[in-house]
Amino acid sequence: MYSYDDIEKIKAGLEWIVHQASAPHHPPSRHDQLMISKLKDLIKTYEVLLETVSQFGISVIDSEVAEGLSITEKFITKVKRNTGSM
Repeated sequence: MYSYDDIEKIKAGLEWIVHQASAPHHPPSRHDQLMISKLKDLIKTYEVLLETVSQFGISVIDSEVAEGLSITEKFITKVKRNTGSM
């Protein structure tokens, strides 16, 4: 089960990816810009999820939301691993 702190860490990981992709030494391509925009939308979704958890408790995390959190964690791990190998 995920906690509020776990969700904050996932959101921070997404923000890190956006920051890395937006770095001035690496001008983003059109495809990168689209992905950055989608990641920003996902970050906003995580902000809403954090507000919801804060208001109603962690019980709002059902199996589908937990699966989405897990997929996002795996994505962040993969991106960080690939970034480290560059």
